Amino acid sequence: MLQTTGQDRTRRGPGPARQGRPSVVVGRALVLAVLLAQLLDPDLVTRAAPVLAMAGIVLGVPHGAVDHMVPFWTGGQRPTARALGGVLAGYLAAAVAAAVSLVVAPTPTVAVFLLVSAVHFGRAEAVVSAADAGRPVPGLLQDVPTTLAHGLAVVGLPLVLWPAGSAQVLGHLAPAWGSPLPVPARVAIALVLAAAVLVAGTGARRGGGRAEAAELAVVVVLFAVVPPLAAFGVWFAGWHALRHTARLLDLLRGGRSAPGTARAAGRFARHAAVPTLASLAAVLVLAGPASSPAAVGAALAVVLALTFPHVRTVTALDRWAARRG
Repeated sequence: MLQTTGQDRTRRGPGPARQGRPSVVVGRALVLAVLLAQLLDPDLVTRAAPVLAMAGIVLGVPHGAVDHMVPFWTGGQRPTARALGGVLAGYLAAAVAAAVSLVVAPTPTVAVFLLVSAVHFGRAEAVVSAADAGRPVPGLLQDVPTTLAHGLAVVGLPLVLWPAGSAQVLGHLAPAWGSPLPVPARVAIALVLAAAVLVAGTGARRGGGRAEAAELAVVVVLFAVVPPLAAFGVWFAGWHALRHTARLLDLLRGGRSAPGTARAAGRFARHAAVPTLASLAAVLVLAGPASSPAAVGAALAVVLALTFPHVRTVTALDRWAARRG
């Protein structure tokens, strides 16, 4: 299994400074704010957790709302009506298939959803960190410890340390997931996570990526000490979605017309508007206006359906970025 070494981490020299990126600054600030709130008034965070989760899902949805445009942006081509229709049809077919699978076979579908989400979240951190540090975009079998560490921190740690709360939400997706994971499964997740964090953190520090190691530690602490709904809501919208959006804005700014930040953001917003409204309408129909674990579970059903075509799009984007790197 291939892994990135300290030499690999530094061979291309420093890339764009990530410390001052708004997506990085805002994400860190939000996570630190909720950690401080947990320290000062944990009961408040617990009461606000469903609201934070719903807000995180609503605010995080737009980061995948331009997936239908990514193939054209990476290909440098203007989309024809026929080509765009084909991309949208494939995207919707994958989302519908996931939704049907959730109804027909909820237990394995949720298991696959959790696994795919962990890989997706972890890969996103590995790819963004590499790009911002000027390293090549890692392949699927590279930076595996980083992928595992971030992915399991977000998806696995709540199952391990917050089994009842996690089961309460997941049970609305699949009744079998309404009971906490067995102790042996939780221990296995914890051991893999601990090993991945140790290897990834050590490798980052040795390669000069102290900020990467610190961010990993912050994410682990967030999901370890903050109730899972609150932790996920803040992290999903303020960390994961913002960083992916920044990556897409970089893609737009690097196009043939090379628009400035404002123009790139406007272009992003125009293409994201209709898919965002459609996704949020689906969330409101299923979850309603209430903020409760049941409502969050219903909203997660929409996220589940959209996750599979979104992951396919991001994987293609990663391959394109790796070829360019």
